[in-house]
Amino acid sequence: MLLTLPYFAPFNALLTYGAQPIIQAVKSAAAAPEPVPDRPPLAPKASTFKTSLISVTCNQSMNRTMDLDTFASLLPAETKPGASASLRGIELINSATGSITGNNDGLRGSGLASVWLENHGVIRCNNGHGVKLNGDKADEVVNHGLIAGGNGIAMDMGGGDDTLIIKHGSRFHGAIDGGSGTNQVILEDDKGGTFDGAKQMQHLWVATGTWTLTGAVEANQQGKVYSGATLINHSTIGGSMTVEPEATYSGGTVANLDVAGTLRMSPATRINNDLRMQVGSTLAFTPGTDKTLSVGNSANLSGATLNIQVKKESDALLSKPVRIIEAKQIEGQFSEITSNLKTLTPVLNYTQDGVFVSFKRNA
Repeated sequence: MLLTLPYFAPFNALLTYGAQPIIQAVKSAAAAPEPVPDRPPLAPKASTFKTSLISVTCNQSMNRTMDLDTFASLLPAETKPGASASLRGIELINSATGSITGNNDGLRGSGLASVWLENHGVIRCNNGHGVKLNGDKADEVVNHGLIAGGNGIAMDMGGGDDTLIIKHGSRFHGAIDGGSGTNQVILEDDKGGTFDGAKQMQHLWVATGTWTLTGAVEANQQGKVYSGATLINHSTIGGSMTVEPEATYSGGTVANLDVAGTLRMSPATRINNDLRMQVGSTLAFTPGTDKTLSVGNSANLSGATLNIQVKKESDALLSKPVRIIEAKQIEGQFSEITSNLKTLTPVLNYTQDGVFVSFKRNA
């Protein structure tokens, strides 16, 4: 059952006029554990909570802080760990016409229950956080709209293992803090978009679409660009990133990079530690446009293809060798060179710490 509220009255008013309509929105249904997915979820599921759930939709303007504890207090009491009703949650959908504006926080909860928030509209605060989720519950936020903080922090997800899913059109005014726990951010929309980074996110998953990263995700431990997706990095990613076959990565700084798809060198790209180009992967290079790929430690090229695309075949390409890669240690060599050249032939030269390309006229 779905409860739609155009505005939210104080809790004592709900008790005065009767809370039965809200209580009817509480769902109880035991569910078997779901198998671990082999890729990040493309959309959160209310069934994540599996047992007791209050579902609320906001589709009008609300000029006060929304306190989720109001709804959490209406859930059945927690049972012992392992019991069928041990998971409790609040599902809140802020529609495209919904606007929540608070003076201290826009939306907040103390962690009495897990929260699944899907925002299509506006959640903002004049002085505090746009969204502040305290406690150690596992929360999920899906953002299509605007979340804005008045204190420089758009959203604090608090403790617990939290998930943030970014959709096309998602905007944040202020920083995002994943809080404690093991947290993940998923960039998922066929239309792609822009993400300005987040603090305390241990996993960065690029599921679908072409995404531009304009802010750091320094707490990342292990992330991935999935097949068919593209990540253009203009900032810094900590830890390791894996690029699947038919996926593309380019730009910025990352600690370690393992590429089975395509690595492009524009914008300027730096790998602080190790680069591994897997068999069948491609390094795309445009002379005169791309800067040298910088690798802090080893660059393993065995089995990869170097694809060279020139904008114009001219004598300028004959003047001197161009450094493609600089690294502390070059391991292996490209297995193949492909290009759009018609009158020139590329020649590679490998040294202990670099790869160079020069060009010669075809006979």
